[in-house]
Amino acid sequence: MVVSTVAPVVARTLFSRIKTIPMEYPFAFGVVFSGFKTSFSDLMVQKVVEQREQVDWKRNAAFAAFGFFYLGGVQYAIYVPFFSRIFPTAKTFSAQPWRQKIKDFRGMFECGAQVFIDQCIHHPLMYFPAFYITKELVMREKPDIMACLREYQGNMNEDLQALWKIWVPATLFNFAFMPMWARIPVAATTSLVWTMILSTMRGGDVAHRDDLAGGAVTGATLHMVEAGFGTLFIEPVELDADKAHVMITAAGVDQPGLVAEFTRAVANAEGSITHSRMVRLGNDFIITLHAAVPPEKYKTFISKLRKQKEIKSLNLQFQMLQHRDMSKMIPPQLGIRLRAVGEDKPGMLASISETLVSKGLSIETVSTNLQLHSRKGDGRPRHDFVIEADCVATRPLDQEHLESLVEDLNHLKQELQLDSVDVRVQRRAPQRQTT
Repeated sequence: MVVSTVAPVVARTLFSRIKTIPMEYPFAFGVVFSGFKTSFSDLMVQKVVEQREQVDWKRNAAFAAFGFFYLGGVQYAIYVPFFSRIFPTAKTFSAQPWRQKIKDFRGMFECGAQVFIDQCIHHPLMYFPAFYITKELVMREKPDIMACLREYQGNMNEDLQALWKIWVPATLFNFAFMPMWARIPVAATTSLVWTMILSTMRGGDVAHRDDLAGGAVTGATLHMVEAGFGTLFIEPVELDADKAHVMITAAGVDQPGLVAEFTRAVANAEGSITHSRMVRLGNDFIITLHAAVPPEKYKTFISKLRKQKEIKSLNLQFQMLQHRDMSKMIPPQLGIRLRAVGEDKPGMLASISETLVSKGLSIETVSTNLQLHSRKGDGRPRHDFVIEADCVATRPLDQEHLESLVEDLNHLKQELQLDSVDVRVQRRAPQRQTT
């Protein structure tokens, strides 16, 4: 009975003691917390985003050092002792209840002034240069400090706009509601959440390794997150063996309601549409789709479509599709999704597809389209060619092969003067052996 009584008391005492450590040693706690956070963030980027098989511990240690020294040490010196001196109400304002805060005009002004100094002076002039230099030293075999600072100068507007979208509200909340000792842990936790979102949304992104390293909020990483989740491709959809399958192409003069009439005609003929692409080109509307029907109704399905009055004006073509013998197929080990955008010019699709094939990839789906934009500077119209492709490899590709693919695509990007080339990778999860 003595043990059962003493143990909870000891546990509560120990827990109470641990809770006081951040308040009693705010600087040390902030330094350690920021360092380990930055190390963990880089591990997430390496394993989840880049999908490295082996962790680059030298790189991880460098980013951890940046977390210890700058994010934990320098930021603490700015956020706590410096701001406490020039803004005497900072500590008391953060401790006030909400109703008192909205009446404390000086406190609100000083809180806003702290956010302004942090976001408009500290980050542009100190944080970003330090981050770019750290990334240059870590990610390059032959670092060029002046080149990386010129890169930051070119990215500054975009980086700061991205920074303010995330960090102005986060910092305002931090400075208005968090006690002084918690400012660094809260900032580090916010940064960690951002890295987790980035890793979730850009898992397998091997084309933006340099941009993603460090997991900071920059114009490049914000753009990647805004692009959305995007389901990766690795399992090709095979035809249902219990159905008959037909590819239908239809073309005719564009008119309102054509898609509704055509798809209703397919449904009335008892067909189920899966893959399809429908687009207006000039005065004509082009339809390409796959439909599945019960085998015994295949001929009836085609006959019904040909007799539909609503689509008589369309030129219809039918082709029966054959099943693949999956027993002879090697399952894909890796899926790659590629998206490339650049000003339209001959040979873009041919060059990219040749590069993919040369790396042992099989293209499963590819789509292209044109987008009209205004040129920067003169405002003249510009046609952008957009390529999206899903590929598979039946053998695992190691990090060296993936980096070689990215290097070739980057070379192609420069050669074709593409605006962007995104590559996402998804590996097949290893199968558990059963006994």
